[in-house]
Amino acid sequence: MIMVVSFFSFESPEVEFCGYSVPHPSENKINLRIQTNGPPALDVLRRGLSELTALCEHMLATFETTVEEHKQAKQNDDVDMSDTED
Repeated sequence: MIMVVSFFSFESPEVEFCGYSVPHPSENKINLRIQTNGPPALDVLRRGLSELTALCEHMLATFETTVEEHKQAKQNDDVDMSDTED
């Protein structure tokens, strides 16, 4: 997950450096460093998180729409097959 956050943050033109480290696998800690050439790093991080949220919402909506279309197509196929059996 943190790789995705750092990717979205690094995509900003104001970001000079973005990296992370995990001190130890058994610890629930992640060190994230964002270095910018102007705006506060926290603003850049928030913007990256907002973009990630928008992407996830779009993916979920697309997935749900596709599943619904597949269910409808399958239901229509089942109805068509029952019509031909008569």
